[in-house]
Amino acid sequence: MTNYNKLLNNLDKLKLEKFRTFIPSYLDEANKNNINLVDALYTLTEKEIEFRDKRASIANVKVAGFPFEKEIVDFDFTFQPSINKNKIEDLSTLRFVEKAENVLFVGNSGVGKTHLATALGIKAAKSRYSTYYISFGDLMMKLKKRFLPGMIFLI
Repeated sequence: MTNYNKLLNNLDKLKLEKFRTFIPSYLDEANKNNINLVDALYTLTEKEIEFRDKRASIANVKVAGFPFEKEIVDFDFTFQPSINKNKIEDLSTLRFVEKAENVLFVGNSGVGKTHLATALGIKAAKSRYSTYYISFGDLMMKLKKRFLPGMIFLI
């Protein structure tokens, strides 16, 4: 068995999927363009990191249980002009998460609360924050069943 085949086996064992995928073509490119070993390894490890980050963010979105996938860019601010677009864009920077602040959307039905909350949640999940979607009504029911039996909630 050649060292190249041993390398491919090691990459499999280490679960370096993208590294293994890119190495055959990248070795040809490195030889052709005289790329040094450190630069070649750096490029291959960057591709592996990008792949893992993307896979993790996709998994975070799935685990969070969002009712649909929407993003801030999908929101029609002209339909609901009372919503401060600059404030929503600021929230989408996720500064509120870093500052441990809460965000609460309050309003009538059909104004976009769920869309905006979901969009912020998806942005947080894609940024690798632990995220979980639950409606207020479901949250109250879970609290009542698990922690506060016999209490009455007026919602």
